[in-house]
This record gives sequence, structure tokens and C-alpha cells, in this order.
Amino acid sequence: TLLEAKDKLTFEDIKVGSKYKGHITRIEPYGVFVHIENSHVSGLAHLSECSDDYIKNLSGMYYTGDFVKALVIKTDEETKRVGFSLKASHFADDSDSDDSSSSSDSSDESDSAADDSDDSDDDDEVQVVKTSIDLTGSNDEDSMDSDDENYASKLATKLETAGKKSKDKVEKQRPPSESSDSDEASSDSDSDSDDDDDSDDSDSSHEVDNKVGQTMDTDVGFDWGGQASADAKRENTSGNDSDSSSDDSSDDDEDDNEDNDKKKASHKSRKKAAAKRREEKEISLRESALADGTADENPETSADFERLLASDPNNSESWIKYMAFHLSLADIDSARSIANRAFDRIEFRQEREKLNVWTALLTLELKYGSSKSLQDTIDRACQHNNPKQVYMRVCEMLEREVEAAKTGNASSVDEVEAINRADEMFARACKKFKSKKTVWISHLTYLLKNGRHTEAHALLKRALLSLAQYKHVETMSKFAQLEFEYGSAERARTIFDGLLEKHPKKMDLVFVYVDKEVKNGEIQAARNLFERIVNPPTEADPQEQQKKKKKMSDKQMKALFKKWYRMEEIHGDYETCDHVKESARTYVERSTASKS
Repeated sequence: TLLEAKDKLTFEDIKVGSKYKGHITRIEPYGVFVHIENSHVSGLAHLSECSDDYIKNLSGMYYTGDFVKALVIKTDEETKRVGFSLKASHFADDSDSDDSSSSSDSSDESDSAADDSDDSDDDDEVQVVKTSIDLTGSNDEDSMDSDDENYASKLATKLETAGKKSKDKVEKQRPPSESSDSDEASSDSDSDSDDDDDSDDSDSSHEVDNKVGQTMDTDVGFDWGGQASADAKRENTSGNDSDSSSDDSSDDDEDDNEDNDKKKASHKSRKKAAAKRREEKEISLRESALADGTADENPETSADFERLLASDPNNSESWIKYMAFHLSLADIDSARSIANRAFDRIEFRQEREKLNVWTALLTLELKYGSSKSLQDTIDRACQHNNPKQVYMRVCEMLEREVEAAKTGNASSVDEVEAINRADEMFARACKKFKSKKTVWISHLTYLLKNGRHTEAHALLKRALLSLAQYKHVETMSKFAQLEFEYGSAERARTIFDGLLEKHPKKMDLVFVYVDKEVKNGEIQAARNLFERIVNPPTEADPQEQQKKKKKMSDKQMKALFKKWYRMEEIHGDYETCDHVKESARTYVERSTASKS
């Protein structure tokens, strides 16, 4: 049986398996919150316990303020939480299972309520009588005598008048949107009052007298129209307008909280829907990319890389991108394993492709590995590739590391440490390949780029001692070009003049010398060089003079004049171009005369 007690219930009074009457205070997607009448206890009825059937949306089944019957299915002593069940099957055997009987709690305040045959109807009549008396401000007990034979007609007239006044007052307090609900509630109360006129006159009069004589508790569960009825009850109880306004504000705050909760739930659902749409769009784009073949151009997953490598296993660029993909995920071991797979998959004839992958692996070890792992990788690479190329690649990487350390881009490497590592690797390469001019030239370039001119000149002497004689000219020519670019132009001119003195017929030295002068902005110096070659100075010894006149052939002189004329077209004017033409005619006349 449902609990009917006069005192307020506490959490300790709530027992599992008991049934109570209450009303819904809040509706959430996961359930509804129920407040037990005549108590300070509230609890949650989970979505699964709200109905015997499957419910997808509670908002269409329950509304805030609905009166319900609740079965206690669990309690939590620590958190003071109560779990309810609203399933109709729990209340099938109850005699007052009708929902409308939830408003009958007001009968607890009447001493003779247990003797009445229809508790619900009597309680409604008492509530209407109490409210009508309070709203009209009359406490006229003597005007209505239960022994009077016209008692029933007087009571009906008084109820009708009180109902109209309460309706007008409630309408003033309620928003316009709720006026229609108030009208319905008032008409229901009038009809209930009319129906109850035929009840026992003496019992009803006794209940009315008892209710009026004590402080009225209007929280009996009868609904005068939702929010407005609650405001009217608080106003009748306290008689203070300020209390009513504070209650209204608290109710408004509760409504605002409910609206905020609904907005949050709606916002979450919109976010989920937007995320789902984005995911579907990405899947659609992915499918279209796979269909037209553009997915292989920008692989984004391991499956994309595997498919790409299966179609072209000899492409070193794809293997290196795959390694970079794992490095972006901070998976260094996987990047190493990908490189080892590449060495097995790439054909042995594709030496350059393999060297590119080895270079990527060396870069990985240089950046993320230790000195020992780097040296081990260098030794392995030398076994499968040209050792000189391997060392040259490592030296290039170390040189770039030094440049990055100087500019501040390499935050994890100290500048001194980077320089020491590069010097050690260049020295090891020069010692291992001392007969290779490219190694010495790379070392010279590294020193001059970093402004270490004294060390560079000392290294040049060592290089000339280690290299074969026929490699000296190219080595010194490269060093002179580096001096033009990173060092002193005067030292570069000295080296080029010495080379031309020993090798006067090497036109490549002349052209490189001229190009460097032009690039350095010394156009007049380039003109002087052409003049010196075309019109050599007169020597005191006739044999020496005759020897210098026959230094170059006519074919070489033709190429020299063309080079001179193109330079004047770009950097000179008409006068200088005419001078080149005149010098060419003079040379031809002199050469023809000497031959004849």
C-alpha cells in the first residue's frame, strides 16, 4: 500500500520495495527526477525504469510537474541517493492505480479521512473549500451550518464564487502562454466541486471547520495550473508579496537551468552530428581518391604506403616517405625496420636508389641515434655501396648540421660539438680516400665556408702532396674559385695567374677565370685578362716573344674573341664591342702575315 503519513519523510524512512506518491521535477535524456510528496527526498528513475516498454524519448511521455507513483528499487546510504521505478506493472494490484489519485495526499491532514469511502473526491473538495476560503479572505464558519437544510446549495454558491476569484488572481500571476492551462484547471476544480455537492454534508462540514481553524498547508498535490498554482499557494501561506516574488525567481532559475541542460544536450547532439558528417565526408573523399588513383600521390596511412610500395618497390622516394611517416609518429624503430625492408626489396641493380635509402637511414641515426649506432650504420652502408659516396653523404649531413647550429636552428646540438663531429668525419674521409680529389675539395669547401682560411691553405698543401700530379690543376682551380667566393679575390687571381703561366693553352682555366671576375663585378679586370692574352707584352728575348705568340691556335683564339664579345654585349657598350671587333681583325692580319 502507498505510504500515507502526516510527518515529513526523511531518507531513513525510505525503504526498498516501498511505494510513494510524488511529482516529476526534471527530465533528462537518461531518466526523470522524482520528488516524494510530504518529504525532502528526491531520486532518479532511470530511462529503463520509466516504462515497461522501450522508450526512446522521455520528453514526449513525461512532463515537469506530472504526479506519479514510484517504487523504491535501491538506496545508497553514502551518497543519500534513491533509485525509483515508474513501471506500471509495479502498481497493477493497487486499488488507486489511477494517476488522478496522486492529488489525494491532502486527506492526510483530516482526522476522518480514513472513514470516507471515496478519499480522492473528498480531498479535492476539502482543498477547494480551503483555497476558496483563503482566496476570499473569509473565515465565516457561522454563516454555514451543517445542520442547515440549505447547506449544500450555500456551499456550491460559495465554491463557485471562490473559483472565479482564484482564477482571476492566478491569471494575473501567470505568463500569457500558461493562461489556457489555468482555465482548464479552474474548470476542472469547478466540476469537481459540483460533483462533490452530493457527498455526506456533515462529514464535509466537519472537515472544513477543522481545516480553517488551523494553519493551512496548501501543498496537497492539487494542480491549479502548474507554476501559477504554486505561486498562489505560497502567497496564501505567507501573505507576503516579497516571498511570492522570491519563489517566482527561484522557479525561473530552475526553469533556466532546465533550459540550459536541454541546450547543452542539444549542443552535444549537434556536435556529434557534425562529427559524423565530417567523417562521412572524409570517407567519401577517400573512396573517390582510391577510385581515380590520386590516393597514391599523397599517402596518409600505412595501408596507403604498403599499396604504393607493392606497385613500385624500387622507388626510394616512397620508402623514404614511409620512414618519415613513422618518424612523425615518434616510432624510430619502425622507421629503421622500413629501411631494412627497402634494402631487401630494391633490386641490386638499383644502386642509386639503395644509396638514397641508406642516406635516409644515416640521417635518422645522426639525428636520433648514438655515435656508435651511426658508425655501425656507416660500416654497413660501405659494405653495400661505394664507400667514398657514403662518407661524402655523411660529411654533407654534418656540414649542414654545423650551419644549422650556427644559425640557431638546431636547438638539440651544440655548435662546438657539431664542428668537432664534422672535423672528425672530414679528417677520417681524407685519410681513408687521400687519393680522391673530390674528398679534399669537399674538405676545403667546408673550411672556407666557415672562414677557416689558414687551415684551408694548410690542407691544400697536404692535398697536393697526396694527389697525383695530373689532379693538381683541377684541385687548385677549385680552390681558386672557392677563394673568389668565400675568401680573397687577390689570392684567387694569384692562383689563376700561376696556373695560366704553367698551362697557357687550357681555355677552360681562362673561361673560369673570366667568369669569376665577371661574377665578382670586376669587368675591367676581365677586359685586362683578354687584352693580355690577345696582345701579350713584348719580351726582350726574340725567341721568348715568338714562343708566346704561338701559344694558342686560331680555333682557340676564335673561341676567346666570341667569349669577349658576348661579355661586352652584356656588360659593355657599342664602343667596347667595336674594340673587340678591331682586336679580332688585327689578330687575323697579324696571324696571316706571320704565316706568309
